[in-house]
Amino acid sequence: MKQVNWIIATFALALMVVSVNCKAEQTDKSLPKMAPEVQQILALNEEPDGIVFDIETLDVNALPEYAPFVRDQIMLIRQKFPNVDIAVVTHGAEEFALQKQAKGQQKLHNLFNQLVQEEEVSIHVCGAVAGLKKLSQEDFPDFVSFSASGMAQLNDYIAIGYTVVPIRQLNKQERKDLFEQPKDYLR
Repeated sequence: MKQVNWIIATFALALMVVSVNCKAEQTDKSLPKMAPEVQQILALNEEPDGIVFDIETLDVNALPEYAPFVRDQIMLIRQKFPNVDIAVVTHGAEEFALQKQAKGQQKLHNLFNQLVQEEEVSIHVCGAVAGLKKLSQEDFPDFVSFSASGMAQLNDYIAIGYTVVPIRQLNKQERKDLFEQPKDYLR
């Protein structure tokens, strides 16, 4: 009887460990395998007018995390709609990883350059946010389009019928904080 109880207790403990590990894995991953908007796009019968990925954070280190996810989403879309126009607008603190002088970002730059060259994706940064660090078009690689305003660029895409795939977006207060207290976010 003791042996049966020991086996049951051991089995129960093993199940708890597996359960905790599974929950930890689920909460550690902040990005799904497929964005819900991409699922909706892939369910369409007709090619959309265009697709724009929206990235806007207060984290200067966020873009290297999001870029591979965006690339994967683009590849999923290209499988069904190989000729659809695609753009990426990055218009928060994360965009500074794309500046020429960003240290340790060669892999990120290569990924975005490859998307531009091989997949004909347009990559935009926000001039208003860049201005917070006194940066201009010359401070970004040639594969990056420098838009006066990331929000205006995004709205231009929406106006011509592009479907927005939000990766991360700031709320109004966070956006206000970025512009009123940039030193808190632009280290």
